[in-house]
Amino acid sequence: MNMGNTKGSAGERRRWGAFFSSVAGIGMALIGAVGEAAAAPACASPAEVEAVKVAMAGKEPGPLGAVAAAVKLPESVVASALPAGAAHGVAAEHFPKIWKSLETWTDAVTFIVKGRDLFEVKGPVGKGEPSTRSKFFNLSREGDGLMGHLRPDLYSAIYVLSVTGETSTLRGVTFFDPAGDAVFSVFVPGEGGEPPPPTVVEQFEATAAMMRALPSLCPR
Repeated sequence: MNMGNTKGSAGERRRWGAFFSSVAGIGMALIGAVGEAAAAPACASPAEVEAVKVAMAGKEPGPLGAVAAAVKLPESVVASALPAGAAHGVAAEHFPKIWKSLETWTDAVTFIVKGRDLFEVKGPVGKGEPSTRSKFFNLSREGDGLMGHLRPDLYSAIYVLSVTGETSTLRGVTFFDPAGDAVFSVFVPGEGGEPPPPTVVEQFEATAAMMRALPSLCPR
């Protein structure tokens, strides 16, 4: 297939849509036996809370993978170790409501870790709706941009993060699998000293308020 023209005609986009629908069907057949997410994530013990605090001291906030590696804990446990004002975790059953809130953001950075590779996709998230013939949650959009097929039934936790350092604040929502690894995150744009867009910060705060009104997985 010719990948040279990333925009393409309406007909080309329809053909790509059909192709990815076929891929989704194959993926469903391959992973259908995995089943539902098994257990709620563990909450950090007092000793783990202290270890995370020490590991993050004096550092600007970032995605939690580096801290998790340093303290040898799952990322979801690291999230649960953060102060209540910096993180709030909820059950994955709230995914549809959370995704609808993310759709209101006018800009975002979707952050994906695959092995040692880090992907950052700038732009609003796609509109989502459950598939009528599988367990996928399908993302679509008008024109070009990130699309995909998610399996929120296999997520174990969703955390809203608002972690403040001396010169920056990390704001976003992270989705975790049953092993406690981040599947992906949706962050407010802004890095390298660039201020975040005020409108998107307000939209994030609305998402955060909605999530904080839900029961916490790890009350503190």
